[in-house]
Amino acid sequence: CVATTITMATLAVSRGCMAQLQRRNREQRYQFQELIESRTALLTENGDLKADIERIKREFSIQTFELSQLRESMKGGGCEKCARMQEELCAAVRDKVQADQTVHSLNEKVKKAETQLAKSEANLAACRSISDGQAAEMLALQDQLKQVEEALAVAIQDCQAKAEEADKVRARNSALQEDNKELLKQLLALKESEAERYNEIHSMMEETDMKRRQLELLQASARIGEAKPETPSVASAVTVKKEGCLSFGCTLPTAPKMTIVAHERSEVHSLAHSSSGSMLVSGSDDRLVRVWDARNGSRLSTLEGAVKAVMCVALSGDGNLALGASGDLAIRLWTLRTSRIANTLTGHTGKIYAAGFTPDSKGIYSGGYDRMLKLWDVSTGIETKTMYCTSSCNDAAISPEGMLITSVHLDSSIRLWDVRTGEFAHEITAMHTQPITSVSHNPANPVQVLTNGRDDQLCLVDVRKYECVRRLKHPAYKNGVNWNRACVSPDGQYVVAGGSDGSVTFWKAETGEYVTSLKGHHKSPVVSCSWGENDQFASAEKEHRMILWQ
Repeated sequence: CVATTITMATLAVSRGCMAQLQRRNREQRYQFQELIESRTALLTENGDLKADIERIKREFSIQTFELSQLRESMKGGGCEKCARMQEELCAAVRDKVQADQTVHSLNEKVKKAETQLAKSEANLAACRSISDGQAAEMLALQDQLKQVEEALAVAIQDCQAKAEEADKVRARNSALQEDNKELLKQLLALKESEAERYNEIHSMMEETDMKRRQLELLQASARIGEAKPETPSVASAVTVKKEGCLSFGCTLPTAPKMTIVAHERSEVHSLAHSSSGSMLVSGSDDRLVRVWDARNGSRLSTLEGAVKAVMCVALSGDGNLALGASGDLAIRLWTLRTSRIANTLTGHTGKIYAAGFTPDSKGIYSGGYDRMLKLWDVSTGIETKTMYCTSSCNDAAISPEGMLITSVHLDSSIRLWDVRTGEFAHEITAMHTQPITSVSHNPANPVQVLTNGRDDQLCLVDVRKYECVRRLKHPAYKNGVNWNRACVSPDGQYVVAGGSDGSVTFWKAETGEYVTSLKGHHKSPVVSCSWGENDQFASAEKEHRMILWQ
């Protein structure tokens, strides 16, 4: 269609040029018509005058002859007749002189006319040359027009062929869409069967573990005559924070309450508290997600099923589900009360670094190395929206009202996304000079987000004004890993981040003033800090240890 439009435009231009050349030829052809007619009239008049001169010359010769005869005849007398004849002769001479003057003036006019005619002929020759050039140009344009018409015919044939091909493609596309729907149904069924299979495996492992524990308890009771205290269950630790409950100010941690080997011989990547702060979840390179009682550090359950390292974990606001995003390009959901896989979300083409629940626990957002942010439906496991970035997404956070997603990227930019439309809203630059490793909302001020960067700085950013409210840094603080996650205390008083030397550093959020650093407790770089309700603060280091603070 574009080729057809270009061809028609070229045809219109060619026809316009031909019309202009024809009009110009007509104007230049008839420009000297009046001059040519005037020259012709002068030549005719000149011929007539020459004929008159010849006639006068003949008459003059006749009169001269007659005069000579009269002179001979008058030699003997007749003066009166001679005088009369003399007067007639003088009049004839005067007429001849006047005629000669008239002839001379006419000759001058003829010369001027001939000069003007020569100029006109020169102009006419130039015009003829121009006309010949224009005629040649018109012939060339006619040839081009012919070629354009031939190309137009070919383009029309191509368009017709492409239209037929497009109709075939539409038909194939419709068939493929139907096949895709069928494949999607099969995929959902396959996911359900896979989840059931994982759940069966998990049930068998739980049953085996329970029998082993029972055997150990029986052996221990046989040896010492008393039973071992019962291990707390997940259900006992699930406490959902209800709206309207009291929340007291946070106390600055000063010492470890408990050090736990969270994942044996594996790197820890992420920590997250439940909405009530009573439960803690961790993810690691060992492909496991572990659930902990944040109050006493006891392990409540181990969630299995990931094929590669778990990069990000989260707990739903209603306390029913746990989430784990892993390097196998999938997000898995587990039911906390049964520790079984509820759903597996697939669609990313790169490692997933960020994931979390929406505030109503009905949706999930995720982002990763494939430069895509995705929204998911929890109940169906279907992807609802995809948003494309220009850089790898390191972390993301959703606003408390669930309308805005803030993502941070490898190119050190902060990007804002509208959840309702799935469209890009704004980009904030110049906050950091190195990749940003984490982002989280300030619980006490929903329009502020905290970002942590590899430039060893943290920023409190106002997402309404797109500006940095507070910049936090200290010479002792160094960000050691690309997935280092900082956080704000639930009351919004403190900002905390873990350093590459194993320290945990605190700042005042209101002023940006450095408060303290807890050192000597972690043995490797701190990669994640999580501060839950009821003053439940925990930090995890790269080398498999987790500390609960008091």
